[in-house]
Amino acid sequence: MSDRSRMYIDGKWVAAEGGASQALPNPATEQVFGHAPEAGDADMQRAIAAARRSFDAGVWRRRPVEERARVLEALAEGLERRRAELCEILIGAHGCEQVTFGVNVDDPIAFLRRYAEAARSFPLDRAVLPHIGVAPAVGLSSVISGLTHRQPVGVCGLIPTWNFPLFISINKLAPALAMGCSVVVKPSPWGPLPDLLLAEILEQCDLPPGVFNVVTGSSASLGEALVASPLVDMIGFTGSAGVGRRIMAAGAATLKRLHLELGGKSALILLDDVDLDAAVGEATLATYFRAGQACALKTRVLVPRAQHDALVAKMEAFVKSSVKLGDPADPAVLLGPLIRPERRDSVLALVESGRREGAELVLGGRRPAQVERGWFVEPTIFANVRSGMRIAQEEIFGPVVCVMPYADEADALRIANDSAYGLSAGILSRDTGRAIAVAKQIRTGQVCINGGIHPSMPFGGFKQSGLGREMLEAGFESFTELQSISWAS
Repeated sequence: MSDRSRMYIDGKWVAAEGGASQALPNPATEQVFGHAPEAGDADMQRAIAAARRSFDAGVWRRRPVEERARVLEALAEGLERRRAELCEILIGAHGCEQVTFGVNVDDPIAFLRRYAEAARSFPLDRAVLPHIGVAPAVGLSSVISGLTHRQPVGVCGLIPTWNFPLFISINKLAPALAMGCSVVVKPSPWGPLPDLLLAEILEQCDLPPGVFNVVTGSSASLGEALVASPLVDMIGFTGSAGVGRRIMAAGAATLKRLHLELGGKSALILLDDVDLDAAVGEATLATYFRAGQACALKTRVLVPRAQHDALVAKMEAFVKSSVKLGDPADPAVLLGPLIRPERRDSVLALVESGRREGAELVLGGRRPAQVERGWFVEPTIFANVRSGMRIAQEEIFGPVVCVMPYADEADALRIANDSAYGLSAGILSRDTGRAIAVAKQIRTGQVCINGGIHPSMPFGGFKQSGLGREMLEAGFESFTELQSISWAS
């Protein structure tokens, strides 16, 4: 049992209004894993007011960057010390498979250190070339100098999601703190414990009161209040495109700055020079990692028509031999549960739509018979999927892969770009130069060739996959405002 009875507001641990709490089930066992505070609207307003006071007082934003960087490093050290506890929370409250701990635990710790080092060298001031012009206060012919200066954007409402909770929170929180912002974190009601653990560590890291606040609860009114508040300057959100649209609409009244990391329906293109035996692992695991609950997973596999049947047969054999489904407390499990029963039911409804629309169900598509409890879906493969089908257009967010044949390279690009989303894509090819040329024609925020993912590259999407970019310098830019200063002499 992992219980947190209080939230962190204005440098203090406080109970929720009325002392209410929410139960957090284990997705694999359906038993209660722990509890977290069930905040009311007054709790959120207290947190917003505390963040506003803190930012306006300027204590944190006026601290040298070196001091802010050291806080990020102290947070990394604290997470390392409490790694075992964090892993227990990820398994018990989020259903995270242990194979995901590189992304879920190790990467966030490493990123904190990278953010700290990058903050030390990030240029808040950039000089521009002098200009000869007219400045009446000095003279008709004057040298006009200038610089651009980056100021912290202000009070930030951070709304991370539950699938990679620490990874997502750190890639918002680290640049916000490094740039001198104050923050109010509203975690997903399906995953508040990692953010409360962050508060426990940050409490020991010499942050002024109000710089970091966490408000937990299941009521939609909490997030709505954060987005609508005139005291909040920016919202950073990770989640569905539907919620992202509502945040944009609600934030319009106060012209909120927004960073939205939304959904995806990413394509993995196998070019015609690929060895299918070498490609089958990437083509299969690109969907089943984290039970398919990740926005950037390559859930549409595009393959030359002549190689379609052979690839599907190899993928089916790979899943049967290598993909173990079960409780993520077992380190051998690759495919764990979905986070809640409503997510499982949504996935199964989309699987049924694929059957109705004529896709070939090769494997899976059901609740596993061998598992009595938990919100599981079998690893599922659809073949001969056409681009107009729902399963090829909607984000399923479950362990379902769509294999789609294409005629030639131009057809592959047409299919890959036939999506409302534009978050990520992948290409497998023996010819890197050719793959780069193909990548430049795909309308997505990032393209990974032969499985390569550079940890320092900006992350974000085109189209309905969101606004803005995360990761290191791109993250710093997202949490700052650009100011121009010029003077005559």
